Amino acid sequence: MVSEIQTFIESQLSSGSFSLFSFFFLALGGLLAGLLPCVYPLYPITAGILKSRVSNHKWSHPLVYYVGLASMYAVFGLVAGFSGGAFNSFLRYPETQVLLAILLFVLGLSVAEFLYFPFFAGDLRNSANVSYANTFFLGVGAGLLSSPCVGPVVVSILVQLIAYQTEGIRLVPILFTSLKMFVFGLGLGIPFLLIGVFGFALPKSGKWMKSVQWILALMILYFSFTYLEKAFGLWGLDASLAAKVFLIWTLALSFLYLQKKEGLPCEKMKHSLLQLGAYTSLVILILLLQSGVSKFSSASPAAGFKSVPTEVHGNLEWFRSKEEVYRIAKETGKPIFIDFYADWCTNCKEFQKLTLTNQEWNETFKNKAILWKIYDTDPIFEEFANNPNYPELKIGLPFFLILDADGKMIYKSNDYLDTKGMIDAILKF
Repeated sequence: MVSEIQTFIESQLSSGSFSLFSFFFLALGGLLAGLLPCVYPLYPITAGILKSRVSNHKWSHPLVYYVGLASMYAVFGLVAGFSGGAFNSFLRYPETQVLLAILLFVLGLSVAEFLYFPFFAGDLRNSANVSYANTFFLGVGAGLLSSPCVGPVVVSILVQLIAYQTEGIRLVPILFTSLKMFVFGLGLGIPFLLIGVFGFALPKSGKWMKSVQWILALMILYFSFTYLEKAFGLWGLDASLAAKVFLIWTLALSFLYLQKKEGLPCEKMKHSLLQLGAYTSLVILILLLQSGVSKFSSASPAAGFKSVPTEVHGNLEWFRSKEEVYRIAKETGKPIFIDFYADWCTNCKEFQKLTLTNQEWNETFKNKAILWKIYDTDPIFEEFANNPNYPELKIGLPFFLILDADGKMIYKSNDYLDTKGMIDAILKF
């Protein structure tokens, strides 16, 4: 019965039509995704944004914020459809990771009240002067910030869109998927709407709010560091170097800030950031002139990967050569398990940990399958991504494949927690 219900739900979500059932399951999925722990930090931010706006507009501003959040997910559907997954490819570049790190660093300073952005604050003295357009775009921002937390669910929906794109861009499937994503966003935004409308039920502000504010700021600064770490990894540099750079940058900024005795905190921080940005740009320019851009770019993980036939993690050996994998599969009669991996993919790293900590998984992989790890920077990655049988790779990672020795597909999934599905596919083979 459970299997039949699951099949029915999947058919509703993946169909090219739209029904009350698909509406319900998408909204429910969005609501459950909105309860993930990594979305929690956005709730007090939402309460703070809407608190000054609901005194004269009990429902209107929260509703506009709510629609703005859901609209961001509709845009995800449109972008995925018209770009064919190109936006996801853009996220693989280390330069993109650096830009995200800088953006999050600045947002962290803003949450700690070292920087002030009038767009985010509005006119606190008179909520009637706060425009609905301002509230709408703040909701769009909340949708964007929540998207990394609900990525696996979003990927499952968008996969169907890419499946329709095997013969070029088709407008109707794109619009259907955009509508489905909007409904998913409506479900995700329900807690935000309730907080906006009933926000005054929250405890009154005080010292505890300042503590929460600093905790959130530190969390955002930590995420900033993780993106910088990903960028260094994609460049083929040591992760410890990213920690040193981040620490030096933070200490230098603190020194420049404390050096300025006069002025408001926001003005002092703004000038310190501009000054540090100029110094950093000068240092980077000198380094590039000394070492040469070509040497810097040659540190890519893809460079020279052919010289590494295997990659060992714990007691598991992952092959990196297509020829070797198929040769061993034919000799042993074992299936080929492929893990499509990227350094920027959080769930890819979580799966790698689970293959060592989950005993059943570990024993199955070690004894019953030939393991093949393919990085998003490997040339063969594009070969799989351009195969119409694997539209999931046009959307994002993680993605897993089980093939026989002739390359015939036995199993595929983007769910890194599907222990049963992976093990059953390997054992049945």
